[in-house]
Amino acid sequence: MKLWSSFVKELIIASRGFYFYVEVLMAFVLLFVLLFVIPENYVSKTDEYLYLDFPSAAIEQKYIDAFKDSDGQSDIVLLKVGTDELPARLYETAEQRIYLLESEEAMARLAEDRHKIGAAVIMDADDYELHYTYYLQGNEAPRLKGLLKILHGQDDTALIAAAETQTVRTLTEAQVYLNDRENLLPVFLAFNGSLMGFFVIAAYIFLDKKEGVIKAYAITPSPIWQYLLSKVLVLTVTMLVTSLLLITPLMGGRINYLVMIVFLITTGLFASGLGLIIAGYFDDMAKSFSAMFLLMIALMLPTLAYFAPGWDPLWLKFVPSYYIIFGFKEIIIQGDMGFVMLLSLGYLLLSAVLFTWSIARFKRTLTV
Repeated sequence: MKLWSSFVKELIIASRGFYFYVEVLMAFVLLFVLLFVIPENYVSKTDEYLYLDFPSAAIEQKYIDAFKDSDGQSDIVLLKVGTDELPARLYETAEQRIYLLESEEAMARLAEDRHKIGAAVIMDADDYELHYTYYLQGNEAPRLKGLLKILHGQDDTALIAAAETQTVRTLTEAQVYLNDRENLLPVFLAFNGSLMGFFVIAAYIFLDKKEGVIKAYAITPSPIWQYLLSKVLVLTVTMLVTSLLLITPLMGGRINYLVMIVFLITTGLFASGLGLIIAGYFDDMAKSFSAMFLLMIALMLPTLAYFAPGWDPLWLKFVPSYYIIFGFKEIIIQGDMGFVMLLSLGYLLLSAVLFTWSIARFKRTLTV
């Protein structure tokens, strides 16, 4: 009963404080970004820089017809390189912007300036064979370099025919494909929970330390664990509400909300535990800034693996936020719910360890 009254009191106090509205405002900002800034399906166009040297304009035009838009129109554009402007013909398709330069030197210069791959296509006037020269930047993967070496070893029509007849076998049935907004949601939820969570609860504790609330517990019958747990519960409830504010408009009824709520609560408890540990070893926000900044950077590192699956070192899997991000992803794609519940149990146990540690630390500081 004392815990409940302490929780209600802390919730009322928090609702009147600055950091409570920071959490709510951040949730609305993230929701606004997801709904109105990020498109559902982002279409990225690549820039290609070419120089064509053909024996006749008719042959060159036939080659261009293979990649230009169906309307057959091109635009004359000026591309700035340093203080110079290089004229080029622009053919824009649904996936590419192809710039045809007037000389091989101009193409190579532009490719170097824009850090893109350039190519010169030269047709032999005698046997009408095409010769390709690629201008690389030096940081391309060996597999790409090897592909360019063998790409034109046979007729393009043979390669296209082989690609069209390639057998594709689906390994997983009933796959769920996410649009770009939904694909960003796990990262936003991890940010709203783990990153904002430990920062806000630490701020609450530092504010109470400044006002002498922590020291006052040394002469009161209330145990310190009730005070800390009430703070944790306030933050967890706030984080749960703001996270559902992000999830519901995007996912509707397409996810298992029971599993999502369990995972939100356990990861919120874990984030709160991190914040309590930070607050237990420092007196104010200014002194803890370095530790909080380094911890925030560490917790953000798994987002790199999320957006670049090719980079996924083993050591990164020891960062707790790694499984927070991929746990949210598993729920959103309606994947292995048993795995998510196992993660929830793991974060609950970690939360208990951090909470016990923080209680011992705060008990010690009460008498200092």
